Amino acid sequence: MDKLLRRTWAEIDLDALSGNIGLIKEAARGKPVMAVVKADAYGHCADIIASELWKHGVHSYAVSNVLEALDLRKAVPDAQIVIFGSCDPEWQDEILENGLEQTAVGLHQAKRISEHGEKHGCRIKIHVKVNTGMNRVGIDTAEELHEIMRLGGVEVRGVYTHFSVADSIDPDDIAYTRAQQEKLNEIAAPAKALGIPVYSQNSGGILYHPEFPGDMVRSGIITYGCMPNTALAVPIGIRPVMRLRSAVCQLRTIPGGAAVSYGRTFIADKETVLAIIPAGYADGYSRGLSNKGAVYINGKRAPIVGRVCMDQMMVDVTGLGVQVGDTAELYSDTIDEIKVDNIADMLGTIGYELLCLVSKRVPRVSIRGGKIADIKNYI
Repeated sequence: MDKLLRRTWAEIDLDALSGNIGLIKEAARGKPVMAVVKADAYGHCADIIASELWKHGVHSYAVSNVLEALDLRKAVPDAQIVIFGSCDPEWQDEILENGLEQTAVGLHQAKRISEHGEKHGCRIKIHVKVNTGMNRVGIDTAEELHEIMRLGGVEVRGVYTHFSVADSIDPDDIAYTRAQQEKLNEIAAPAKALGIPVYSQNSGGILYHPEFPGDMVRSGIITYGCMPNTALAVPIGIRPVMRLRSAVCQLRTIPGGAAVSYGRTFIADKETVLAIIPAGYADGYSRGLSNKGAVYINGKRAPIVGRVCMDQMMVDVTGLGVQVGDTAELYSDTIDEIKVDNIADMLGTIGYELLCLVSKRVPRVSIRGGKIADIKNYI
């Protein structure tokens, strides 16, 4: 087993992941689950997540690009892997060789993929994206889908859309989401008639629109125990999968009037004991938490003082009895203030971003039954 670099590390709770996917399957009402593991499984390590989910009967995975797909193929050699992003022509051979499925985001791209398939005497597997209101990528009409399905060099394996406000209970947003679903039903009807899977439900769709039809669901952020929308309660008991931790590397006592970190943005008003935490924005911990965030050490709150640096930050541990080597919790699964979703709210962003920002110099440590199961060191 690789050594654990006890500087800063991310713990991946496999028991929480297992519980989450069980709840998601129940919410999916019998539909197969496609796990979204793009962006290295939202920062959790795609290899760890996909390998564990495979054991729980999840055999379909979605990624963003070809390189993510090729890397994931090593972890789940028999899985269905769907690439959501547009693929460049020069990668078609690798896509074919590795049994990958790609998204056709428009008629022009579908024709280009088909040409490659016909040239090589095969039909390349594609999923067709339908634009129903996000207005990013996708076809807009049933006629386009008809034309794609007639192409000789592709095999349509799915037709799908993406909701923009499925995680909202505002009446206008609910109406918008329903209209998106209706538009998908209309455009995808030719595929549905041939038994080609049609699907739409993302995390918000699974939770708040369980009545929608579909042959599959796409489980994204809820797989990892975070909320699609922090203003709206999650109706199932998912738990955060990641804990971000570090260890106190030094203690320093400064007198009143002393400045801390870059810019002298914090001046101690009395003698203060600082704990130096070897984690910073290069690890993915936001500089925006300077002077307003906190970590927890031995269950006690330690506010961040001064600016978060690239590799370190300072916290006030006066009177807390902290020792060098003590573990500091940066993201917690149990302490409300430092749950990822709540930190994101404070920063005016979303949990997705904070999770994806955890950098690859941070080891991912799989935890099962409270014990280390494996360690993934990227560098």
